[in-house]
Amino acid sequence: MKSKIIYLLTIICVLLASISFYQLDHKTKRIHQHLDSRWQKNISKNSSIFQTHLPIITLNTHEQKIPGAPIITNNDTQLYETGANGETSIEAEFTIIDEQKGSNKLTDKTSLKTNSLIHYRGNSSRHFDKKSYSIHFIDNEGKENKKELAGMYKHDEWILNGPFLDRSLLRNYLCFNISGEIMSYAPNVRFCELYVNDNYQGIYLLMEPISRSEGRINITKPSKNNDLTSFIVRFDRQNKSTIPLDNYSYYTYKTGESALDVLYPGKNLISEGRKKYIQKQIDTVERILYSIDLWSNHNSYSKYLDTTAFAQYFIINEFFRNVDAGNYSTYYYKDIRGKIKPCVWDFNNSCDNYIDDVWNEEGFSLIYTPWFSQLIKDKDFVYSIVRIYHQLRKSILSEDYLIEYIDNTNTWLDSAIQRNDEVWGYVYDLNNYNELNYLKPVERNIESHDEAVEQLKDYLIQRGRWLDKHIESLYQYCSESKNANEMLR
Repeated sequence: MKSKIIYLLTIICVLLASISFYQLDHKTKRIHQHLDSRWQKNISKNSSIFQTHLPIITLNTHEQKIPGAPIITNNDTQLYETGANGETSIEAEFTIIDEQKGSNKLTDKTSLKTNSLIHYRGNSSRHFDKKSYSIHFIDNEGKENKKELAGMYKHDEWILNGPFLDRSLLRNYLCFNISGEIMSYAPNVRFCELYVNDNYQGIYLLMEPISRSEGRINITKPSKNNDLTSFIVRFDRQNKSTIPLDNYSYYTYKTGESALDVLYPGKNLISEGRKKYIQKQIDTVERILYSIDLWSNHNSYSKYLDTTAFAQYFIINEFFRNVDAGNYSTYYYKDIRGKIKPCVWDFNNSCDNYIDDVWNEEGFSLIYTPWFSQLIKDKDFVYSIVRIYHQLRKSILSEDYLIEYIDNTNTWLDSAIQRNDEVWGYVYDLNNYNELNYLKPVERNIESHDEAVEQLKDYLIQRGRWLDKHIESLYQYCSESKNANEMLR
């Protein structure tokens, strides 16, 4: 009898643990703004005042200079402008008008009004005429002030991304939403129209930055006085690190110009013990990935990595040809109870929109990046990529689905595109060409919004067809003979 009770209690514990884990990893419903009834057009065509079906966001800096613009010396950016008193952020009033009834006017009641800290953000995008903004909501005492925005979960940190080099305006919206249908989490996004100090700034994309929170990366907070912790880390340029790791791939010079930085726990929660714990977790994975016998002992790393999530990440970034992925703007996270997973980020440069170089529809990029250069040596990982890719090409990555998605979104944006072009449409005149706001060389640049949308669609068609023919060529990288030859070099 006693053994039966123990058995039943064990089963119950396992079930409870399974439920708990499922809830932690369960996908929230993805909202595609252009398909949601709350933001469908309901605007009087006879009105002479500004109206939009998009949320209206305003920033009032009270005539303060916004920090974060690049300071260029000898064609190189080393520093960023600060506020009048050396501040890296300034306080500004943030408002949003989002009636969610298909019609918003500047005279409508605000859905939210709060103080915020703002600064310009981005890497190369800081050089663009149309700036992007980092927003941090604060209360009257300067403490974090978490608020819901446009149907997204409550938080104090937000991004206003200004699509500019992407003349279609669609890349981040498309790629994040498609990613969110595939992976357990991808940042949510909403189109809006922005005013800064009463000056219209055009179409922006309100985005969730990558952070730990309910509705975002929902990993467990560390317990008090315990070194064991969930974490989020980021591969990016070394000079951007705030809590750098001296991990295996870094000190063995396998990461090039990139390095791992701890994003969570942040400076207020990190301790030397927790940093050492995170580094040990990363080192364990990397030593396996870079071991000489990975290809023959391929199952060992799967104890630590969510291989399905990594395969999904590989497919998404290769399909959209996001050439920064793997080296820069690359995020990994781990719950105490779970495995390491990747999270997509930053599709500004995707689909042959990289400012410095042409990236046509041919070839793979991630196979040359840290971790993925090793993962593809495992035939099981390659098999997962191939299997999942073929499944997705029948559904959410099919030509018909993507083209319809782009067309519907573009049609839905409607008159907002024209308003955006009234401010920023000078970029279509290539007589204004300069290297900061345009693709290189000049002939790569698009001369109308409609042309930009067609270029995006054509690229995705050609990219998909190339991958259809070549996705199984990835098996060459897990060939025993190939890897044996590499070890002999």
